[in-house]
Amino acid sequence: MNLQKRDLVATGLVAAAGVIYLLWLLDTTPTGITDVRATGAVILALGFAASATAVVPTFGQLLHGNKAYLAVTSLLGLLALIAGVVMLVASSQTGLAVVMLAMITMWLIATIHHSLLAKTPTPPSAAPVGETGRPRTTV
Repeated sequence: MNLQKRDLVATGLVAAAGVIYLLWLLDTTPTGITDVRATGAVILALGFAASATAVVPTFGQLLHGNKAYLAVTSLLGLLALIAGVVMLVASSQTGLAVVMLAMITMWLIATIHHSLLAKTPTPPSAAPVGETGRPRTTV
């Protein structure tokens, strides 16, 4: 799988969140992020950064993109938001687990989606157009 730069950045962010979550599960997190809320806040921040980097395309792509992809990732994002609020308000370990699971699932869906899009050839109508009005060819 040949990942784009944005997917590599998101992969690093999700991996960092995963490491922090595993350290929290093993009760070996660094000082300052030992409780559910602090750990969850760090994981939410990393998840938001990963989403802003890779899951969320430009606004134009969002409106004209794959509707099923948009629906599934939007529902997962909503689930993560609700679980994040529950985790922060109630100090819920289950909420933290749901946030982490939703983040990994969104990352996986986005990465697969982007790699499939990269394999799809660009139609001639979408090719850059030169001054003559004909598609530009690169040598």
